[in-house]
Amino acid sequence: MPSVTYMNQWGGWGGRGRSFNPFEFAAGLFDPDQADKNKDSEDFSPETDVFDTPSSFYIHISLPGAKKEDVGVNWDAEKSELSIAGVIYRPGDEDFLKTLAMDERKVGPFERKIRLGTRANPAQIDAEGITAKLEDGVLRVEVPKLEKEGFVEVRKVDIE
Repeated sequence: MPSVTYMNQWGGWGGRGRSFNPFEFAAGLFDPDQADKNKDSEDFSPETDVFDTPSSFYIHISLPGAKKEDVGVNWDAEKSELSIAGVIYRPGDEDFLKTLAMDERKVGPFERKIRLGTRANPAQIDAEGITAKLEDGVLRVEVPKLEKEGFVEVRKVDIE
């Protein structure tokens, strides 16, 4: 199915990291069960805050109900991209889950990719210093920047 990525009123790309599919939207208008099927089959993209300080990037990802063993954090230096992926499970056994009367929480597989810097000017990151801590439903990732040299090295080239 074709999808459309749109810009929202705040200048970000819409759908909280998702693309808008007009066919799925229209199907949900006429068949609410179809909307639920589409919602359940897609990964979701958790809400994220990114702070850019002189020494580090700090990324806070909202993951209520996630366990640290079910979440992975990876740094791709080539793309200058931090990738957070995993799964959030709904607690309870199968019989209990069959009694679900209201379904509002985001559960299931998720993925969020965050580019630090730009393609033309990627962030200079100390990959060995990246740390992550999951506490109170928030994953906190610190991505330290490499120290910038206070001077520019100029090398004299001898002419033959």
